[in-house]
Amino acid sequence: MRIVISGHTGFVGGHLLRNINLNFTNYNLILLNKEDFLSDNFNDKIKKEDFIYHLAGVNRAETNEQVYSSNIKINISLLNHLEKINFKGGLYFSSSLQEESDSQYGKAKKQAREDFNILSKKLNFSFYSSLTPNIFGPFCKPYHNSFIATFSHQLLNNQTPLIVTDNKLKLIYIDDYIKSLLLLLEKKIEEINFNFIKEIKVSEVLEKLNLFYKQYISENKIPNLESKFDKELFNTFRSYINHKEFFPRLYQLHSSPRGSFIELSKALSMGQSSYSTTNSAITRGNHFHTRKIERFSVIKGKAKIQLRKYLTDEIISFELDGNSPSYVDMPIWYTHNITNIGDEELLTFFWINEPYDQNDPDTYPEIV
Repeated sequence: MRIVISGHTGFVGGHLLRNINLNFTNYNLILLNKEDFLSDNFNDKIKKEDFIYHLAGVNRAETNEQVYSSNIKINISLLNHLEKINFKGGLYFSSSLQEESDSQYGKAKKQAREDFNILSKKLNFSFYSSLTPNIFGPFCKPYHNSFIATFSHQLLNNQTPLIVTDNKLKLIYIDDYIKSLLLLLEKKIEEINFNFIKEIKVSEVLEKLNLFYKQYISENKIPNLESKFDKELFNTFRSYINHKEFFPRLYQLHSSPRGSFIELSKALSMGQSSYSTTNSAITRGNHFHTRKIERFSVIKGKAKIQLRKYLTDEIISFELDGNSPSYVDMPIWYTHNITNIGDEELLTFFWINEPYDQNDPDTYPEIV
């Protein structure tokens, strides 16, 4: 089966691409670019029986009129091509709760959803859509379409977030949204329903983010992450850390004639602790997690820790020495490993926020 994605370079499209690549390896992925929408035949990328995730859109421009016209142009281009090839596959169109507002973006989304629905009945193809709540999660661009991304970025760059209007918003975490979309491929649902919507005021979210900053950044504490929303919000917050500059973090070493003492982690929620010994020139790891929070602490010996974001090429490397004990926290969706680069045995302490479950390990092999 072929899956076509428009908007794959965006926040939602990037997460969809990673999840399909990870969980639907037998599917053939076709990615639409801006140039394809300008082509008379979409550069022959769309076939009659494809399943299309249409996520491309414009939510910011110099004027509101440009927002409207840009979106209309994108959607008319796809509508015309689907009719031209007598499309018989499936189409998901990402709309927005802004349909219910007077914004030009919302008007363009509503118009497109209605047009795609009419065409689906005319050509007899499967059509799905949703009035999507405010989506948040890692890798969303600050100052773009998520106040959580903006607030997180500002806090981590010593700026003060400003609440313009303290509305109560409906929020959905990116993983929950993507899981709903993937059910369409397996034909497990007839329509999109979101079961994990969080209704919360902007000020309440900022209060939690401020607490994360205080506990995690200033005090080296892992916050209480017992609630689903808090864990998702924390993973979102820490995705805006500049890993190259923030890590590795040195521990505070307490020494006396008796020896030394170090507090490795202060976790305010459940978790699992373990340690490993690694012989010289041996590498451990080479896997990634999509939800787990994990800390590598080098206590003895010399180590190289490497990170690489899934489906990208850049490798981030850190060298840690047990003579100055330090740690690196693993960001989600980053494959990681640790190598003993010294001559003596390497001793590493690991903390992870949830006990290992062999039925739901959230551990995916991937060479850095």
